[in-house]
Amino acid sequence: MVHPGTRSSRRLGPVAFRPPRALGVIVGGGLAAWAAVVAVLAGSVAYDSGAEFKAFLAWAVATVAVILGVLFANWAYAIHSLAYEIDPANLTIRWGFRRVIVPISTIQRMIPGRTLDVAQVKGLNWWGCHVGVADVKRIGYTLFYSTHSTPDELLYLVTTGHAFALTVLDQAAFAEEIQARAAVSPVGEFDELQRSLAGGPASLPFWRDRVSMLVVVLSGLFCAVLAGYVSARYPGLPRIVELGFPELGGLVRVGDKTELLRIAYLGVGVLAVNTIMGIALHARERAAGLWLFAGSGVIQLVLIGAAVVAFARA
Repeated sequence: MVHPGTRSSRRLGPVAFRPPRALGVIVGGGLAAWAAVVAVLAGSVAYDSGAEFKAFLAWAVATVAVILGVLFANWAYAIHSLAYEIDPANLTIRWGFRRVIVPISTIQRMIPGRTLDVAQVKGLNWWGCHVGVADVKRIGYTLFYSTHSTPDELLYLVTTGHAFALTVLDQAAFAEEIQARAAVSPVGEFDELQRSLAGGPASLPFWRDRVSMLVVVLSGLFCAVLAGYVSARYPGLPRIVELGFPELGGLVRVGDKTELLRIAYLGVGVLAVNTIMGIALHARERAAGLWLFAGSGVIQLVLIGAAVVAFARA
């Protein structure tokens, strides 16, 4: 329990507590490295396979592996940076590019983890990394920013808002720092609310806009359908094909079938450019960014129709 008491006789400067992080970083970094190896191998297979459906599958695996590798690398960095910083007014939980600020005046009590039942964390949950939410018995909804290996390493902070689960090895020293600052904090004033702040790439509003993210994912799926269709139909075509785009003076234009691959290349290019430009524009004007994302999806559908017609006439 945190009780406001007499004014502390020592100077209360900033202090940081860092949990054990090596295991979580090793596991997260290992998964990122594994994804990178898969991406390189799949990319090599795709590059050597030419334009066929096997190459499309290899490129798809490489793309998914790159995305997973970036995610795990980001999470490994977040685990490495995890720290609980205490200043005269706030407890700041640093997690990657994000900071969770908890005013010390809102902390009501601290409970050692060994006194509570173990809860299942929903979120990032592997050896050395437990970041997410859980319903803890006797506490309720709890946010975990922890790397604990055993319940003894956990310390629960119950506040006027949420409860937090942290990995603190020296819990006595941590409690002393909190209590010393609570002793000089105004009693009963909770004007400062708990808040979460993002920095760097995480500060882009795109990551908090689920509608925009869904539109980008759908555009990506449409692009995958386009590339898959072109890759599946392409090997069966003769070297020289009739191209109905355009017809010149009533004559059907003929050319190398590789020209049909430009449909898939155009789809990938439009998706990449519109997504990058849309994310940048979304930060200034959400509607404009959303229109770019949606336009990318519409173009993919148009290109799918064009591919079907072109291959039917070839």
